[in-house]
Amino acid sequence: VKPAPGGDLLRDGTSVLPTGRNIHALDPYRMPSAGASARGTRAADEIIRQHLEANGGVYPETVAVTLWGLDTIKTRGEAIAIVLALVGARAVREGTGRTVCFELIPLEELGRPRIDILASLSGIFRD
Repeated sequence: VKPAPGGDLLRDGTSVLPTGRNIHALDPYRMPSAGASARGTRAADEIIRQHLEANGGVYPETVAVTLWGLDTIKTRGEAIAIVLALVGARAVREGTGRTVCFELIPLEELGRPRIDILASLSGIFRD
């Protein structure tokens, strides 16, 4: 069975079939995808909301996030998007959709303090 891009059947459709292949698809210039950015932002907002609710309206100082290679491939960078949303940053893309850099969202626009990230990285991110 030939290698092919990885993904998740529910998120990416039948392009990920058949299963059981060696997968590739960690293109750092394409992550997070637009869908992963939207999902990651919603997850980050929920993390903040739950923390505010449980801690009397106090924002978290630091949030721990695990970045795994396979998860990143399957979700197209959802955990990366969570990190970006928590620190108050966003991807800047060129016309082709390729990420060229990341920019900090001005605090006035962000409307909250930036949150530090403690990241645990799998080998694909370290090596």
